[in-house]
Amino acid sequence: MERDDYFDNVKGALITLVVIGHFLLPMERTRFVGSLINIIYLFHMPMFAMVSGYFAKNIYRQGKYRTDKVIRLVWLYILFKIAVNVTQNLAAGMPVTGHIDFFREDGAPWYLLAMIWWYLSIPCMAELKPGAVMGICLCLGILGGYQESLGDILAMSRTMTFAPFFYSGYYLKRGQIQKFLDSGYGWIFLTGAFCIAAVTAVGTKWFLEPYIGIIYGMNYSRLALEAYAWGGIVRIICYLWGTVMILGMMAAVPRKRQWWTFLGERTLQIYILHRLLRDMMEYWGFYRIFTSAYRRTVVMVIVLAVLAAFVLAAPQITKGFRKIQKIPDILYKKWRSV
Repeated sequence: MERDDYFDNVKGALITLVVIGHFLLPMERTRFVGSLINIIYLFHMPMFAMVSGYFAKNIYRQGKYRTDKVIRLVWLYILFKIAVNVTQNLAAGMPVTGHIDFFREDGAPWYLLAMIWWYLSIPCMAELKPGAVMGICLCLGILGGYQESLGDILAMSRTMTFAPFFYSGYYLKRGQIQKFLDSGYGWIFLTGAFCIAAVTAVGTKWFLEPYIGIIYGMNYSRLALEAYAWGGIVRIICYLWGTVMILGMMAAVPRKRQWWTFLGERTLQIYILHRLLRDMMEYWGFYRIFTSAYRRTVVMVIVLAVLAAFVLAAPQITKGFRKIQKIPDILYKKWRSV
């Protein structure tokens, strides 16, 4: 697909929220910090999944499958997993060991692993009607949370949880998006999004506390025993709330190119590198100085997160990242020429 300024704006806003959310996570969970994290996590990864699905239309066309895209994701997942193992252990004050479980993932690399599974599922789902696919994904996303054997194994819990958003994006057409943006009803969803954000903020450390794991797409087995039975209903509510938040975000994002649109062109490198940066910030003692004791300190961390997103999108970093990303293509060409 050709570059779309509107979607680059959407992706740029989303990746900035990702960085902000991850930079806030190590801070002590006050009501203010918790509210910000819960609001961001309610919709930013579901919307990222939707956008990823929208741009996955060329993975499988007319019986031809883009294996190269899957191989690149596998390559980046392996590198990301290894790098996170080092930085995460350093941040936790643990020795850096050589043992890495590539088949269990609950950290940032989960999204790359989920993308691999979603891409691999497209040829199977392409033979079914969209309604059937969405029905299957919703059932798996809601009921799969009760299956304790899923969890973090191959990131299956989150893969199934966010699959409805991925496939909603996959079936979404640009004309439908334009019709929504031109309809003039976007302000209704934007108002709804603000109301949901307010309810989430009020509910943090109160009635939402037992169900926070579901907002993050976790398996219900991680919930308190009394909350386990309600997991499916809460996930349905999260789906509905997330959808309203997504539509509100779509209505709010500018349609034309902005000075920050380039962030949306470089989301993958920002996603991978910012997590490593945050771990090293923990290792260097950043969060012992910048605590959540004062709201102004939290705001400073948010500003730093935004600056980090821009720095990690620098052209020099982009050039190096793309070279690393294309290593499998280079190796494959050399193998073919032998």
